[in-house]
Amino acid sequence: MGIHSKKDEKFKPDKLSMEMKIETGKVYKNITKVKGRMIPSVDWRLMLYINENKLDEDEVFVVEEFYKSLLSPGTYPLFTCSCGVFGCGGYYVEVVHETERIIWLTEQSPFNDHTIESSNKFIFSWVQIMKFSKGLIQEFEHLKSIMSANELEFNFDIEKYNRIITEIKNINVR
Repeated sequence: MGIHSKKDEKFKPDKLSMEMKIETGKVYKNITKVKGRMIPSVDWRLMLYINENKLDEDEVFVVEEFYKSLLSPGTYPLFTCSCGVFGCGGYYVEVVHETERIIWLTEQSPFNDHTIESSNKFIFSWVQIMKFSKGLIQEFEHLKSIMSANELEFNFDIEKYNRIITEIKNINVR
């Protein structure tokens, strides 16, 4: 994918996209010498892409922080270590809001392939970010239905994410 100049008069915004992979199965729980039992298991993984370039999977996208970043500019821990402890790994993203666009300034290159040239500045249109946000909610609704069918707990607040999108629409029609 070609790199485009942010100063170019024919500016083309960056594109944020995702892919969610879900695998279901059964695992043993409470294994003892005498007995154990099989319980349902749902493993899922969210992969992000900027301009079709895959972001590093060792850095986990923090969904809650992403939705917070839509409400107000600031510095957010948008990516954390795969172990879940931000201090172990991960990095902050400075989020800048403008009328027509939202800008991410990253501390490091977010890409899995470190040969990809990157200025660590990504400019997304609000329209594209809202489309991504709604798509992310749809993916989580699908995941929630699978987890519910397997009687597993779902820990994301989809209703809150929908309220944030509605609030943004009410503040500014973007």
